[in-house]
Amino acid sequence: HFGWDHAVAEPGENSTVKTPDKYMFISSPGANNDTGKVHMYRWAVGTDGSTYDTWTQEAEIYPTNVNAGHRFGHQVAVNDAGDILAVSSKSPGNAGRVHIFKRTSNTNNDSTQYTWSEVQVFEGISADGSSKNTAFGDSIAMSKDGSALIVGAPGTEVQDGSSTAFKDDAGAVYYYKWNADGSTNTYTLQQTITPAGDMTNVKFGAKVNINHSGNKIIIAAQGADNPRTMKFDTPALATHLL
Repeated sequence: HFGWDHAVAEPGENSTVKTPDKYMFISSPGANNDTGKVHMYRWAVGTDGSTYDTWTQEAEIYPTNVNAGHRFGHQVAVNDAGDILAVSSKSPGNAGRVHIFKRTSNTNNDSTQYTWSEVQVFEGISADGSSKNTAFGDSIAMSKDGSALIVGAPGTEVQDGSSTAFKDDAGAVYYYKWNADGSTNTYTLQQTITPAGDMTNVKFGAKVNINHSGNKIIIAAQGADNPRTMKFDTPALATHLL
């Protein structure tokens, strides 16, 4: 399953970084008995010694806890500097997870090695307390500077207002902010967004996307009971039906 998902870190005209380096991340969730891994490539000088025309593999990235069948690499997202990476693990019967990695070498030093450290792992929880089959990480998106991370969990059960009834596959979307307290370079959950109404099978969060500035997101709800797409704006996160 090489190429299941991919992401490119490429500084553009309005990039927050000035480096010319470009990085590509390609996932292989089926590798090693469905353990999964992510390959990191750098756009580099080719055989002529002067022209940038070759993608060269620099690293392979794995989660700290390696588990067969968890399919690490279901989705990948990266900031434009190529030093914050989010990778989801998702497999039937297992709780979905999103792993956050920080590049710890060849960033601000003369190291020739690219290494990554896993700094966080998130797991979705349904309203009934269950973490199974939430499809947490089925979709992920990151702003260009990495300050905002959006995670979709279309399999999440959502409480319908009573204390006992839950709507299966209603779905939820989680908004995380990088370095929210100004001192810790990690993500902090800022808001959990659920679909309007008390409906099952909405699958809200089946696909998410975010603009470069990180202040507008698009959320797909592809379930049979609600084939709508919704847009949310910050800071108020007011809803707009498309």
